[in-house]
Amino acid sequence: MLLKNVIKTLRKKWMQLVAIGFIIILSSATYTMMFYGLSGIEEPTEAYLSDYNQEDFAVEMLNRVTLEEAAYPIAATLLARGFYSLSDIKKVEPATFYKLMDNRIAEFEVRYRDVSLELREYKNTSYTYQGQSHKALLVKDGETINLSYMEEGRKPSADNEVAVTKVYADKNDLTIGDALLIKNKSYRVTGFVLFPDYTLPMFDETFNLDTGLQTLLIMSDKEYENFDDKESFRLAGMNLSEESIDTTYDKEELPFVSQITDTQTSMRSGAIYDELTQGKVMALGLSVFIAAIAVIIVSILIYNLLHAERGQIGILKALGYRRSEIARPYFVAMMVFAALMLILGYFIGSLYSEPLKKLYLDFYLLPQVKIAQSFTVFATAILVPLLFFSLVSGIIIYRILGENALELLKPHEGKSINRIGRYLSRVLSKAKGSTKFKYLHAIKSTGSFFIFFLGIMFSTILMSFSFMMGGMVDRMTVDYLNKVDYEYEAYLDVTERLPETRPGDEKFLIYPFASLDDSVVSLQGLSSRNKLYSLYDDEGNDITVNIQNGAVITKRLSIKLGLEEGDIIRLEVNDDTFPFLVKGVTDEYISDKVYLNIEKLSNILSENSTSRLYSGIYSLKKPSDAYYSTIISKSGLIEQSKAMSNYTQFISNVMIGGSAIIAASILFVLTSFTVEKNYYVISLLKVMGYRRREVNAMILNSYFFYALISYLISIPIALGILNLMMRFFTEEYGVILPLQYRPIFLLQTLVILILIFFAGTYISRRKIAKIPLQEVLKSYQE
Repeated sequence: MLLKNVIKTLRKKWMQLVAIGFIIILSSATYTMMFYGLSGIEEPTEAYLSDYNQEDFAVEMLNRVTLEEAAYPIAATLLARGFYSLSDIKKVEPATFYKLMDNRIAEFEVRYRDVSLELREYKNTSYTYQGQSHKALLVKDGETINLSYMEEGRKPSADNEVAVTKVYADKNDLTIGDALLIKNKSYRVTGFVLFPDYTLPMFDETFNLDTGLQTLLIMSDKEYENFDDKESFRLAGMNLSEESIDTTYDKEELPFVSQITDTQTSMRSGAIYDELTQGKVMALGLSVFIAAIAVIIVSILIYNLLHAERGQIGILKALGYRRSEIARPYFVAMMVFAALMLILGYFIGSLYSEPLKKLYLDFYLLPQVKIAQSFTVFATAILVPLLFFSLVSGIIIYRILGENALELLKPHEGKSINRIGRYLSRVLSKAKGSTKFKYLHAIKSTGSFFIFFLGIMFSTILMSFSFMMGGMVDRMTVDYLNKVDYEYEAYLDVTERLPETRPGDEKFLIYPFASLDDSVVSLQGLSSRNKLYSLYDDEGNDITVNIQNGAVITKRLSIKLGLEEGDIIRLEVNDDTFPFLVKGVTDEYISDKVYLNIEKLSNILSENSTSRLYSGIYSLKKPSDAYYSTIISKSGLIEQSKAMSNYTQFISNVMIGGSAIIAASILFVLTSFTVEKNYYVISLLKVMGYRRREVNAMILNSYFFYALISYLISIPIALGILNLMMRFFTEEYGVILPLQYRPIFLLQTLVILILIFFAGTYISRRKIAKIPLQEVLKSYQE
């Protein structure tokens, strides 16, 4: 009988229960989805990286002959012919190249005991497929470290065979046996490959991660050597002891080393470790936060429900019902409701864990396995929050039912004011009575006010992040490309004679091995009259002329090294130091680059023997493949950045939508509680002659004022977290996240918050309109 009465009472509050149920479902679903989705990646990834010997560290090398190596007889003749880069030497004298690499490995292993090194060779290439520009990293298979893993099919053995990544094949409708045209040669796809040192497809300094437009490739060793494109090298290392590698090194002893990076601090190979760890921590944190909100709101609901029925409960106690008999139906009803919502959330989370896993595998190049159910996840997602629900609900129910029958039959008199209220009442001591009532009654319940304040703050922070993320990828990749006028960037083939440049083409010279403050930077020489690749500052001013008698650095390099216009930088090239005045900063985040006058850079690199060196050209028309080994289309680069840009936009929309729903749900539940608790007061205000708008203002609009306070507090918190994120990525990975907070974001967030407020309080306002004046007379008669 008591249980039926409780269920009947709860049915009248179905809208509140729906809102509370949504929050409970969201808590369970968030944890389940994130945990299963990430576990579906983590377990096979750990086995794959271990079985196929992922490098423990990487040694980034200077791609040129050092002064010490120049003294070797085998290198002297090549240097005299003008071949100073390792890629050039390998093209003309492979035996000399491998001898130099063996010497470098031997020198490193003398300085670092208990390590094993292996040369890693790879080539960046671009090609057109199905009318779009595609990018690939052709990797030569390792012998003992970073072994290739075939998800399906087999490794290529013939010269016309190739293996690609599975996600690339799926997005381009490629199957095993299909033909793939790469740089005018047809290859047959023999399988789908992965490499342990490329769990993230970062093939260069840009942040383009479109796995539908870029792929890893493996060919036969013979075809790899014959494939003509820009080649790079590094040393992959394994620790033979339990200790991790010391990434500091003596530059005098190891002059060919530019950087030693631990795998877990390298974006291309180690970002997945932080992604998995932080993802699980975030899932648990979000779940606990949302569950805590749900627990407190359910507690408030039970508290209000029991106090509304104090008289009936007092009569039951007077009739001899024990406390446990009265408490049981309330407790069982709430626990069944919470359990059903948590179970529903668990299955929703399980359902969406597979799409979440696929979303991660859209960017991470990792093996896939089917997600398996786990009792641990089930228990954490359902039993743990249910335990908290039962403890809190039980404490509240038993505490209220602990009062004797006579106390329960008396009207409940809550605390007149709490600590916050006492402080606020002093602040409002000279205000009108209606103003005092308006702002004091909203904070009468400490728990309700705390949840309201925290929910609005959480939503505001999420919305702030979403706006900051907007355009981030474009600023990192294509914003600057959209400013410059060239269409093609072409690099010379050093094995061919120099071509005649066409009218309108503009030369550039690149030297990617310079050192600045112990960091490797790229030097790029341009003409100060350059038109196709002009330099612009963050205000859009053309500052190309500044390289005539100084240097212009990228915004990324400026942030990383703390450099500004007017500073003196000292560039180290071939053990010589050259000072330059920084005369401008370009609004470019793509690379760590210093722009110089092309003739000045040519003199530096040639030791004043010529001012006419150049590496390639910028052009409006596609150059000939006969003289240029690599031709990069600007429109292709822009196209490749769209996937990452769309991904961040999707995440932004999810953050805005999720935060809005949580905030609206909290507002609806709490304001509906407020209306129910103030039926008598609302009716009395109407009797006293207050209009509906005035009653709404006194009962509900005070929440709007407190929402604004929460919003204003949230902004500096969001900016603080933003700075921490940017610092983390800069220090850990050397990646600059150009997140921006513009003043317009304040207005946009405020508008969304206002919409959330009025949406969340709409039903409560309608309830106020329906409360009759006779309510106060009923209370008076009672």
